[in-house]
Amino acid sequence: MNDTDITLYRRIGLITRKSTTEMNQLAAKFQLENNLFLYLIRIVENEGLSQSDLADLLQVDKTTLSRAIKKLEKNLYIVKETNPINKNFNQLFPTQKTLDMYEELFSFEKQVIENGLKFLNSEEKQCLNDLLKKINTTS
Repeated sequence: MNDTDITLYRRIGLITRKSTTEMNQLAAKFQLENNLFLYLIRIVENEGLSQSDLADLLQVDKTTLSRAIKKLEKNLYIVKETNPINKNFNQLFPTQKTLDMYEELFSFEKQVIENGLKFLNSEEKQCLNDLLKKINTTS
């Protein structure tokens, strides 16, 4: 490992934190602090998925996810329903409240993404995507 490796990995973390902070500020309008927007967007996009599947999708630990799910449920953003086939699993569904604000939340996410990638051309974006996939599958 050399200084470039350290700098590169820290830069990836910096970009992630910057994007998350920006998105949290935009989502604060809906009282969705601490990355709750991320869970909601994925639940709308994958209605009926289990908590375990959501944890895998977002690469978060189940304890963190459980706390977030409780907050979302308490604030009437989602409902948990027992899976009719396997009673040991709960499925997550957005409420109408969430569906009504989804487009605005998704537009916030698109805005943050566009802002972060605006200086890259198509080839650079594809190259970056390929490199990040390679890093993600090996770490």
